[in-house]
Amino acid sequence: SDAFYASDCGRRGLGTRYIELLLRRNGWNTYPTQTWYEDFIKGEFKCPLGKTIVDFCDEPEFSKVSIYLLGREYLDEKDKVIDIAGNFMPKTFCIRDGEWVGGAPPSDDVVGDAPWFIKVADMNLGGDAIDIVKKPSEIMPFVNKNQRYVVQQHVLDPLLTDDGHKAHVKFYVLLICEEDGVTWNLYTYKASLLSISPNPWSAEDLSQDTQITIHRHHIPPSETNGWKQHWQTIYKKCQEGTVKVIENAIASGKLRGRSRKQFEVFSVDWMPDCHGNIWMFEFNMSPAVWARNKEFDGVR
Repeated sequence: SDAFYASDCGRRGLGTRYIELLLRRNGWNTYPTQTWYEDFIKGEFKCPLGKTIVDFCDEPEFSKVSIYLLGREYLDEKDKVIDIAGNFMPKTFCIRDGEWVGGAPPSDDVVGDAPWFIKVADMNLGGDAIDIVKKPSEIMPFVNKNQRYVVQQHVLDPLLTDDGHKAHVKFYVLLICEEDGVTWNLYTYKASLLSISPNPWSAEDLSQDTQITIHRHHIPPSETNGWKQHWQTIYKKCQEGTVKVIENAIASGKLRGRSRKQFEVFSVDWMPDCHGNIWMFEFNMSPAVWARNKEFDGVR
């Protein structure tokens, strides 16, 4: 049969957007849903009518193709990324149960002037899950014993825009694992997004607008005046760095194949410095998307 069926069960993430696009194609049809179960805290969960496995569904258990990677938590949770990021990630310190794990940061008198970021390990809420302090001795009052954290000092000598604003790259990728569970293909988005602070950068200014670049620039990096001259070189470095980190995740068994095809679109936060290095901070497993540029590079 040439008929295909997609079922939107209302899961958070990009599933609804994928289904909208599939239904624009010839032969794709909507498959109805029903209540699957109810959770006292999270509410109602849905599934395709009759708990049928359909061609595409945002609830992976009922989809012939999964939109979530097996092992994605090793990308999504900041303290789990450390092992696969290697030297691409700045020196990172971890806190669990209100205590340092594997050692605390150096003392205040030897760390320099760059600020420190305290990030909740299993949340990605932009600036809402990040606190900023001047010195390591100021970190612990921000710690909740019931949460896990990663702590990093600001990258030294960040590459700024020509007018002195901090910027980082949200590097978009599509990662696919075939039905055999061992064939992986990675595609990188040529346009990407540039996030630029509205304020000139200063190590002394601890405001979120200055230090946490969550303001997505509406112009691609390759067209952004005051920064576009860096893009060709930085794109290649981000691509190579992302490939290496994903290779580490697969080789270490963190990302694993299924008995069916799986894929996920996500972004990687990279920050370049003035010395030609790029530094990775985190993956964003539910990135903002829009259909402006469809150019992808394939990396096998």
